Amino acid sequence: MAFFKNRPPRNASRSQPESASTRLFREHKEVAISSWYRLWQTPFANLLTWLTLAIALALPAALLLLLSQAQHLGQQVNQSSHISVFLASSIGIEQGQVITAQLGSRPDVAKATYISAEQALVNFRASSGLEDILASLTDNPLPATILIEPENTALGPKAVAILAQQLRQQDQIDQVLVDMEWLDRLQALLDTSERFTYSLALLLALGVLLVVGNTVRLQIESRKQEILVIKLVGGTDAYLRRPFLYAGFWAGLFAAVIAWIILQLGVSYLHQPLLLLAQSYQSDWQLHGLSWLGSVLLVLASCGLSVLGASLTVGRQLRLIEPR
Repeated sequence: MAFFKNRPPRNASRSQPESASTRLFREHKEVAISSWYRLWQTPFANLLTWLTLAIALALPAALLLLLSQAQHLGQQVNQSSHISVFLASSIGIEQGQVITAQLGSRPDVAKATYISAEQALVNFRASSGLEDILASLTDNPLPATILIEPENTALGPKAVAILAQQLRQQDQIDQVLVDMEWLDRLQALLDTSERFTYSLALLLALGVLLVVGNTVRLQIESRKQEILVIKLVGGTDAYLRRPFLYAGFWAGLFAAVIAWIILQLGVSYLHQPLLLLAQSYQSDWQLHGLSWLGSVLLVLASCGLSVLGASLTVGRQLRLIEPR
């Protein structure tokens, strides 16, 4: 099958002259079909190219998928965190309940739970295993506590820090404990992972351009004489460029399909271990595959990068091939 193909329409002598848009559509359809059939003339070589492109696409797609779901998990962890407010020893039960009601009515507090000193001692005795030692104490060393669940933890550690600082300014409160260090570390880890993922995606996108460009360059070199002949008889660069652009499009489409399969297999392989890990932290988080929107974006990115790489290469190579 010839690489450059432009057949006249069937029954052209008996039909009305084609309009420019109809002729252009017919030519694109013929080139697309002929490019499709040419793929299967060298299936092994094309499969290697598709696998290379698929791996380059699957790596950043997998990292972006994990990052987006890890950010959701991080929000769940933040929302499950509490601020421990220890009341002064002079505060009684009734006054502590009043303070709890006041804190629970704040717009930045989702829930406030009062734990009396006696209940705190009972809970500590049950969880620590130090019943004998605690029974020998004459006074209760534990203060009354208020557990506060912030309302806007989804905004990040800064919102939690502001709330904790405001609570410390109240006279009835002796101490406020919130582990901000691990929240800061979690946010820093997510930010670092996000930048690393975007940087890797950019580098691998450049790799896709180079792989497609090199493949198209080799195809042009193998058909250099054919291109020269077509230019001698008046063939335009747009006519010569079209088959290579469709070859890049098909390469991007097949690479996207292979990358999608790789992602789905990876999600299936990691789903059960990650589910058990999340359940050990009392979380209902689950690893999900690409959504329909994500799948469409993967196909568009793959085809777009492949066509762009083919376009950049074929434009330069055709300028270097000129009849003398």
